[in-house]
Amino acid sequence: MVTTSFIDRLHRAIDQIEQRRRQHRPLKIVKVRRGFDEEPRAARERHYAAHPEDRDADILIFKFLDDEVADEGCSQERCDRGSEDNGME
Repeated sequence: MVTTSFIDRLHRAIDQIEQRRRQHRPLKIVKVRRGFDEEPRAARERHYAAHPEDRDADILIFKFLDDEVADEGCSQERCDRGSEDNGME
């Protein structure tokens, strides 16, 4: 039979495991290039198709670009460079 104290101990143990797991992983921030008229979900899916390793990101930052530049797609080198590749500040 399961008692309340057993459930409480199990809950505390799970919380401790989650805290330990989070301590060893730094915050992951991802920049996603997107056109002004592009839907956020479409931009995310396009980025994740090119970079599946970014799916577990903690923070997602949209970088707005001209439509012609956004249509070119996102290569790893251009995404990592940040604002230098299109003259934005």
